[in-house]
Amino acid sequence: MASTNFEKYKSDGSLAGNVLEWVDARFPLTANWKGHLSEYYAPKNFNFWYFFGSLALLVLVMQIVTGIFLVMHYKPDASLNAAGVPVAFASVEYIMRDVPWGW
Repeated sequence: MASTNFEKYKSDGSLAGNVLEWVDARFPLTANWKGHLSEYYAPKNFNFWYFFGSLALLVLVMQIVTGIFLVMHYKPDASLNAAGVPVAFASVEYIMRDVPWGW
């Protein structure tokens, strides 16, 4: 087992502690958690306002992905179909009624 500069998790005798110790003996789960998540340095002026950039990126990606799926079903055609309804309107109606998760 490789030695790390982190303290080894000591089991308190509980089942969860024994399971975590068994996993740590085979995969350094606690050391990775401490090194990458819990003891990670963050500046003092870091606050929740910094999340809005990544949140805006997430919303943009979701808009792009859903737009791609909508484009697969939409027909931008101004002509009328056999029922006298514009094809573009009929395709939007198809998206709302028949496409799974369409509306």
